[in-house]
Amino acid sequence: MLNKALPSQKINVLLLVIYSLPVILLFWFVSTFSVNVPFWDDWELLKLFEKIDSGIANFQDFTDQHNEHRIFFPKIIFAIIAFSSNWNIKLETYFNLLLALVNFVLLYKIAIHNSEQSNKKLFNLVNVAICILTFSLTQYENWLWGFQISWFLINTCLIMAVFIITVPKTLPPNLRIFLASLCCFIASFSLAHGLLCWLAMLPSIYSIEGNNKDKRTRILVWIVLFIICVTLYFIDYEKPSKHPSIIFVLQQPLIAAEYFFTIIGYSFGKRIFNPVFTGLIIFFAFAFFNIHFLKNYRSDFSNKAAPWLSLAWFAILFALMTTVGRAGFGVAQATSSRYVTVLILLVISCLQLWRLWILDKWQDRSKNTYIFSGVRLCLGFLIALFIFDSTNSIAEGKILYTQRNSGEKCLEIINFLDQSNSNSPGNCLSFLFPDELQIRKLSKTLQTLEFRDFPQTIPFIAKPEKLYGHIDVPPTTGQTLNLRKSDTLKLFGWAILPESREQPPLVLLSYGNNQSFFSTGLVNLNRPDVATALNSSLYNTSGWEVNISLNSIPPGETVIKGWVYDRKRQEFIQLIGEPKIKVVE
Repeated sequence: MLNKALPSQKINVLLLVIYSLPVILLFWFVSTFSVNVPFWDDWELLKLFEKIDSGIANFQDFTDQHNEHRIFFPKIIFAIIAFSSNWNIKLETYFNLLLALVNFVLLYKIAIHNSEQSNKKLFNLVNVAICILTFSLTQYENWLWGFQISWFLINTCLIMAVFIITVPKTLPPNLRIFLASLCCFIASFSLAHGLLCWLAMLPSIYSIEGNNKDKRTRILVWIVLFIICVTLYFIDYEKPSKHPSIIFVLQQPLIAAEYFFTIIGYSFGKRIFNPVFTGLIIFFAFAFFNIHFLKNYRSDFSNKAAPWLSLAWFAILFALMTTVGRAGFGVAQATSSRYVTVLILLVISCLQLWRLWILDKWQDRSKNTYIFSGVRLCLGFLIALFIFDSTNSIAEGKILYTQRNSGEKCLEIINFLDQSNSNSPGNCLSFLFPDELQIRKLSKTLQTLEFRDFPQTIPFIAKPEKLYGHIDVPPTTGQTLNLRKSDTLKLFGWAILPESREQPPLVLLSYGNNQSFFSTGLVNLNRPDVATALNSSLYNTSGWEVNISLNSIPPGETVIKGWVYDRKRQEFIQLIGEPKIKVVE
């Protein structure tokens, strides 16, 4: 008995390892490249947090619009995480990962419920592909931004609703409909496209067992619930002024069509195939399965296909809604990685529908060996494609990490940044939010809530015992550079923290004897010469380059000084070199 059971045990262990690998890769990606710092929309939450802390928050504070969205339920999650962890934003990104894990488990349970156990190889190949899709790094923008909880929460609500309708057949139909409606209600007040869950669920609602009268009654009740939800959503609604006109799609139908197919195709990535081409293929596959479903609506295939059609319709409706609302921004905007989180559901659905259709058409596997071999080959190719695109997304994650990590260090020393230079291109706070004055105001709220601490006094070490870097250009030769106010001064050099493995993300620039910084620059340029000279690979990217606008420097002679911030010691440490300049009107 043991010998016979052993191969099956080995297969199960192997499958567990295969299914675990995308999750492990994603956990590494999130833990490595996410940064615990507020970014863009996060700053808007501080008004709510301040009211909660003061005890004056009310129901309207949670239902107020955020752009065109009402994010009632995400705000509750944000508040719980913020006040239980001093707003550790990395916990929000881990919560997103948890929601994605729940999504995959539910998808797997739905697949098992309507699968053919006689063809386990095809079942596992499809679900391995779906696992890779669910945890795909192509969604890197959402994975690394805690505020995007809404996107994953809506997916969870929709998949949960489909699961409730499809799997627990022992529950009475009306109870299943009630529980599914709660899921759709939560989705509706998480982001605007959550309202689409009601429409997308219609195939699943119709598939519930019962006679034609029961089915019509359920559909009618479901539509009434949808109308009530939409009515509540649009009470006191105001269209954001900066959004393009919704009639753009009628004025520029070709651009709108390109946008629509691009947003669909980008779920596969854009590095191998043109997204428009890929989008057309996916859309035609979706259309084919819908036609097949309608032609055979009383068949076993249609019953099994209904939950996957609900997921597919949600993604298609989202693509249409986004095209109407965003196509005016240009086709390039359709390649935003945050949209992938929704459109991946369309690819997942098409894969499952493809599996069901193949099993429906070629049930006798022994007589169709070549068919199933070809299918497995195609799935293997798709899996390789997903893996390739995810690994390429790591480079994007590194860029986001570099910017936000620099912004985090910049925010910590906000009291030492020259406020008069808020619009300078060297303003590192712009990595977090474009309005520096707003950040300065909200940073006080952060400190009041004890979510962050911003030092008021940090020593400036002008003559350190060790070498921390150098200003190479312009060279320090004792000569004074004569420059006009309209000129731009280029500085180039390198910077390190010799006693730490964590290297400085920023070089900070001051002039004269000022103990504040008028400009900053990223430390991320290749300097193999520094790494070789100091015998450490940590310094391979220790180079920096800054173009300084002299408008922020008063007329007369002065010197430019470079500094790095040692976070552990809380010290500003000067680099070698003080180029002299003379600014004239």
